[in-house]
Amino acid sequence: MATICHHHVITSTAGLRASGMEAEPLYARAAIHPRLFDDPNKRVHTDQVARLFKSVMEMLDDEFMGFTSRPMRVGVFAIMAELVSRCRTMGELLTKAADFYNLVGSDISMSLQQSDLYARFNIDFAKPELDAEHFLREFLLVIWHRFPSWFVGSAIPLIETHFTFEKPAHFSELKVMFPSRLYFKQPTNCLVFDAAELQRPLIRTAYELDNFLQNAPADFMTIPSSEGSLERQLMRYLIDPRGGGVRSMSLQQSAKFLGISQQTLHRKLLAEGTSFQAIKDSLRREKAISLLYGTHSVEEISALLGFGEARSFTRAFKLWTGVSPREYRNTHQ
Repeated sequence: MATICHHHVITSTAGLRASGMEAEPLYARAAIHPRLFDDPNKRVHTDQVARLFKSVMEMLDDEFMGFTSRPMRVGVFAIMAELVSRCRTMGELLTKAADFYNLVGSDISMSLQQSDLYARFNIDFAKPELDAEHFLREFLLVIWHRFPSWFVGSAIPLIETHFTFEKPAHFSELKVMFPSRLYFKQPTNCLVFDAAELQRPLIRTAYELDNFLQNAPADFMTIPSSEGSLERQLMRYLIDPRGGGVRSMSLQQSAKFLGISQQTLHRKLLAEGTSFQAIKDSLRREKAISLLYGTHSVEEISALLGFGEARSFTRAFKLWTGVSPREYRNTHQ
């Protein structure tokens, strides 16, 4: 199951706090359980973290989330994405994107360098001290690996990833985020990959780009190749396309649908770092939050999510988020 570590959840709001705003209401809106803050080993599902990041951006009207001297207004990334969608190759996309950001702001500069063997996409900060916990530097490197990867249909194999800061305590997390050789205290933040990758054609349609932008930044949280994972297959199966809820299916029934044994399904999900119940809980939580912004009653939502009674749903929702469905609705509707 795709999750984000404690460090990135906490540091994502540092720019917000520096602006004199409180982060706690946004944690609650993202349905992140208060227990997270008591345990540095806790992890949070990517859907919740994406909702948190988006809330911070909207609160500050800043896609750089308060980590630069001047804000990058919400909507700039979408304009850039539509502009680069006219490019033919990944190399053209990265060049055009760097030119665009260098034109609209001076806090962060980007560049693409190419030799016979390697390509380097560089991201430099004018005032790195504003990003003291280097959250934005890591997040932008994630974006500029995942976004082009999405446009060409599969993850770009990284050779090296360079960071301007010292090796952090969450080094093991960076090894997962950037599967490559990692170097710290470097002159620039950059992604290094095979120069041949620059010739890969862009394959996404305008319709796909619209969906991507509507979901942003959620799709930055997973590597494109993971869309074919067993977890993703199971999620698509459990979503009920007719009623808009979540199917009340057992592990055994789901395994039968996928054409594998119950034991094999359990083992493969475990290898992907998740479980049947974790996937089902995640789907139910996200669907519940979506429905609580509408007019459905708690009883109706309970039925849509496959709970036997509203009391069971309330108990589960409080376990996931720390508040009851009615409390969440009253606070965030």
